[in-house]
Amino acid sequence: MNDQNTALVMVVDDQEANVSAVGGLLARDGFDVAPCLSGKEALASIAADLPDLVLLDMRMPGMDGFEVLEALQGDEATREIPVIFLTADHERDSLVRAFSAGAVDYVTKPFVPEELLSRVRAHTALKMARDHMQQLAQERQESLELIAHDLRNHFTNVIFSADMLASRGQDESVAKLVESIRGAADTGLLFLQAVLDQAAGEARGEAVEPLPAAQVVRDAVDAYAERAQAKDMRLDLQLEGGLLVRGQRLALCHVLQNLVSNAIKYAPAGSVVTVKAIAHKDRVRLLVIDQGPGIPEKEQGDLFRRFAKLSSQPTGGESSTGLGLSLAKQKARAMGGDLWYDPAPTGGACFTLELPGVA
Repeated sequence: MNDQNTALVMVVDDQEANVSAVGGLLARDGFDVAPCLSGKEALASIAADLPDLVLLDMRMPGMDGFEVLEALQGDEATREIPVIFLTADHERDSLVRAFSAGAVDYVTKPFVPEELLSRVRAHTALKMARDHMQQLAQERQESLELIAHDLRNHFTNVIFSADMLASRGQDESVAKLVESIRGAADTGLLFLQAVLDQAAGEARGEAVEPLPAAQVVRDAVDAYAERAQAKDMRLDLQLEGGLLVRGQRLALCHVLQNLVSNAIKYAPAGSVVTVKAIAHKDRVRLLVIDQGPGIPEKEQGDLFRRFAKLSSQPTGGESSTGLGLSLAKQKARAMGGDLWYDPAPTGGACFTLELPGVA
């Protein structure tokens, strides 16, 4: 792209007359144009200067449009470039194949100039808006990292001072206060890391977005279906249809998988793990309920602390780091939600992940 306001469109066709006609039309509409007469020439040109959109002839000798698109999709640097097929092929199978291969649109020859320009404008505007958002996310990430550097130093100093006080031996009331100070500093560090992780994901294009709650739950449950089967456990899904949550896909998947994994880990063999998705006002609640021993009341205050030592033990000899729930809670908060524990009505544990809903 030559400047921030002018989109560069690559036109790839083995017929020079077609390249000239399409290129002239785009140039008159204010686009920069990169003409190419073969697939190989297009890939070489893209390597030197990334376009904002590629208009690609489907049928070309040597390397056809599908082979060019496959090469673009296979390279992380070019995967996000939108590709519109220009084709005289009206066969439905070819068009289905085009979309399956990664094309964002197609225009049939002979084309109507206004239609071609309208599609090019729409897809280049989307691409440039996405690039702008990613640049803003990257700048936000860099700013957060500078802030986080200083905040980490402050939290570390608080933790060090609390540990020094604890080592001197104090009466019970002071010891509890020191423990509270250290716990708050630990939580602050975790939340800071969760915010940084989310910002880094957004900078990579993993934006906070509307996500179908039912599908996200199914994906998390499917990841642990074999473990549940090995312990003869049943996974019961009770999902309200049509619910959308606002979250970051990878972070949300991490939190849900942690909850499902824990339920399978601590519940007895042959029991049932229930996963629900329900609407609650303008929020969506995702509940993971097991039939295990639950968390003793005296230990519930430590449940989301790092490396907390709880009495519950995995029922199948699985390992536990003591970090999963604390990280999950901070990821939930970084997405504008929360995570908490309640005793299940029929015994066992009930963890509720609440996130903003999307109307």
